[in-house]
Amino acid sequence: MGRWPGGARERLQEAALALFAERGYAATTVDDIAARAGVSQRTFFRHFPDKEEVLFGADDQLTAVLLRGVREAPAGSSARDLVAAGLRALAAELQPRRETLRVRARVLASDIALQGRDLAKQARWKALVADEAVARGVPGTTATLLAAAGAAALQVAYADWLADASRTALVTRFDRALDTLAASLAAPGPPAP
Repeated sequence: MGRWPGGARERLQEAALALFAERGYAATTVDDIAARAGVSQRTFFRHFPDKEEVLFGADDQLTAVLLRGVREAPAGSSARDLVAAGLRALAAELQPRRETLRVRARVLASDIALQGRDLAKQARWKALVADEAVARGVPGTTATLLAAAGAAALQVAYADWLADASRTALVTRFDRALDTLAASLAAPGPPAP
């Protein structure tokens, strides 16, 4: 085996996802992943500190995409549009990874600790989006509410996108979910008892 074979990180990610799907997350070892990828255990640890990180290794890149989307929203954008710009950028980044993300979602659903880490990531993203919106002049409470509502809309769109076989893009689904949320909040509700 070469010291750092070309594409080792990607091969490790593919091998890990395949093994997690076949055997389950808990039953898969770092040695199993390295062997499937055709690299040494040492090479695995050059790329990832542990097998969990294989599933979350793209988080920093995705965070940067999300925040860049907010930062690059046009001057004069509404508070809603600032938050939506970041989430749309994230959705566009995820779009070509649909099949991999389907497998990843099944793996996450199989392990409570992985679900916890994913929820912690989502909470961090909401806080960072709110901070970026505040930096663009949105009041803190408004930024926090919009970041949470936008994240909820993206979460619903994401689950629908993973489950549905149609080719409707994640960004389109997100826009629909956001519009549904806005319409629901604007609609008069039943009178309070």
